Amino acid sequence: MAQSNTEDRRHYPRADLEFDVSIDSAEMPELPVKALNLSASGIYCVSTERLGELTRVNLALRIEDEDMEIKARAVVIREEQLPNGNYGIGMFFTSIADEDRATIAELVAEITQEPD
Repeated sequence: MAQSNTEDRRHYPRADLEFDVSIDSAEMPELPVKALNLSASGIYCVSTERLGELTRVNLALRIEDEDMEIKARAVVIREEQLPNGNYGIGMFFTSIADEDRATIAELVAEITQEPD
């Protein structure tokens, strides 16, 4: 019997990587959040504010270790209240430049690459 968990359905590998992200939309002002992991198809962040599932947002990812900022649009596909009162928010990129998606894929590959 095949297992059907979230990891099996992902098209891109995901890496634990902590960095700052700004979220905004026409309905809300800029909200700073902390990313905890990243893939070429989406991002998981922790926020003090609830966004609501299916909310469409603009993102600015500030990956300091790589000295880069990536802009993207995303939709909230998962939101859960954490024990500390914050919210864990999973977002799927709906619009991101091909070169930025490739940059993220390369960064994730470097982080997840097994040592020889």
